[in-house]
Amino acid sequence: MATLFFPAALLLGGAAQAQTVNAATAAVFSKPALLGVQLSMKAGAKQGKVTAEQLACVQALDPASFDEVYKQLLLANLDSKELARTQSFLAKSVGRKFAKHGYLGVFAAAGEPLPEALPRFTEDEMVDFEQFRTSTAGEKLVTNRILEAPAARTILNERIEKVLEVCIPQQ
Repeated sequence: MATLFFPAALLLGGAAQAQTVNAATAAVFSKPALLGVQLSMKAGAKQGKVTAEQLACVQALDPASFDEVYKQLLLANLDSKELARTQSFLAKSVGRKFAKHGYLGVFAAAGEPLPEALPRFTEDEMVDFEQFRTSTAGEKLVTNRILEAPAARTILNERIEKVLEVCIPQQ
């Protein structure tokens, strides 16, 4: 299934590989993924399904644990112009607020209290956000949620399993 999702040029290191996803962009997507795993394990610990040691291990995972997966997913799903547009948007104040909103949303989705208030967007930032959202990159990432598509979830779930092996060895 992964070969259907990742173009052969990406798998074989073709010219498309010349594009790069910067660490800050990868972190926008990978930090919420890690947080989701950590909050899920926290809930499991409350239910007695996860030991204190396992929870501590998961809480101590490298914040960049999912960066490579998101770099691959972004390269596989965005062309060079869309990737540049995304990275440019995320580097702006509005993009950083958008990223923080998504990160904090993971707490809400897990039924946890927010550690801080959701960011507020100015009118100008809302215009910038709308311009990004209606771009081809924004349509893919925000409207169509390509990073949550079944193929992307499969790849992410494989990485989650691999990362969790350190904390919860398979028997």
